[in-house]
Amino acid sequence: MTDTDRYHFVKQAQNGNAEAFGRLYAEIASELYRFALWYLKSPHQAEDAVQDACVKAFQGVGGLKKPDAFKSWFMHILSNCCKDILEKERRLRLVGEDDPALAGQAYYAAFSDGSVERYLDRLEDTDRRIVLLSVLGGYTSAELGKMLHMKAPTVRARLSRSLHALRQQMEADL
Repeated sequence: MTDTDRYHFVKQAQNGNAEAFGRLYAEIASELYRFALWYLKSPHQAEDAVQDACVKAFQGVGGLKKPDAFKSWFMHILSNCCKDILEKERRLRLVGEDDPALAGQAYYAAFSDGSVERYLDRLEDTDRRIVLLSVLGGYTSAELGKMLHMKAPTVRARLSRSLHALRQQMEADL
């Protein structure tokens, strides 16, 4: 899809055209899911997060001020949905409920040795988001700065520091 097509589909979606929104979503769906899966480590939770983000994005697309920022705007919504799921899970654990994500995590672990996830888990939440959105999403520091309400140099510094810390941790474990 060209930038011009994307712009027109966003404008149509802002006017309530669900088919136009669907086309925009289809273009980035795999990236959304991949980000959510890395963030949440559970296929089931990742699907839930993407679905929640899709509903919120469709409801809020009319308020999108810059049509060319659709993808980063959607990723920001997804990132917040992932945070909400983790916070809900944390609250459930605090009150002694069973962890609803264990089955999904077991499934995810079957396809990975979990080493990357263990290292990422050691990062602060914001730093983990920056690393995942940068590495998996391909976002620039300027785009990440807008999504996370930070200055681009701050994003670059945190990304650099986080990647350095990850490298050091991995080398120490060798």
